[in-house]
Amino acid sequence: MDFIFATKLSENLQSSVIDELLVKSLVTMPNNLSIDKFQELCEITSRTTTKELLTYLIGLGIGHLSKDSVSFSEKDKLDTILLLMKQGCDPEHLSKKLRWIDFELFTSLLIRSAGYTFERNVVFNKPRIQIDVIGFYHKIALLIDCKHWMKIYDFNVSRFSLYQIRRARIFLDKRKEIEAVIPIIVTLHESQCSFFDKIPIVPISRFMQFLLNFPFYLDKLELIQRQ
Repeated sequence: MDFIFATKLSENLQSSVIDELLVKSLVTMPNNLSIDKFQELCEITSRTTTKELLTYLIGLGIGHLSKDSVSFSEKDKLDTILLLMKQGCDPEHLSKKLRWIDFELFTSLLIRSAGYTFERNVVFNKPRIQIDVIGFYHKIALLIDCKHWMKIYDFNVSRFSLYQIRRARIFLDKRKEIEAVIPIIVTLHESQCSFFDKIPIVPISRFMQFLLNFPFYLDKLELIQRQ
């Protein structure tokens, strides 16, 4: 029966409608709530569509469904975001359903999927800095500034880049086991990968590709090394 529901959802609705339902479901995650509340938060008028959506999610390994309730973990939300990105969902539309912390978690998930370790929300004092996400490739640290809520324009990219270089130098001074740091800005908005003074500005949809390939063009990146 579950397979039939999932198949019906795929066959009876256009892919754009399925994506819209999945985007709406993000506001319910992570959570443990009744099916009625899930339907209300997703703004779905049809009970049948609600059940089909839930079974579709469960069939993808997202969420846990009981008789009258459904629960979603933090990972379920990240998996749904990743699915939507793979299906070509408009990142700007998706961003309206994401909190800043969701975007940082999504970035961290991609780093882990690429085989790297990571840290989030790293804070140092004297001087005080906060780093959104750090990926570790051997003894190279990727310092990532997550900008999910805005586009990067010429008038602000310079400021963001300078801040990130400053964080990178302080981080390198604080973490003696690290040999080099690469400052990176990751955005939710779709664009081609670009650079500002050798600092990569990478849309999240291309971030995995960047992670897998950056060791091959280190000479093109701002590589801050220990003196």
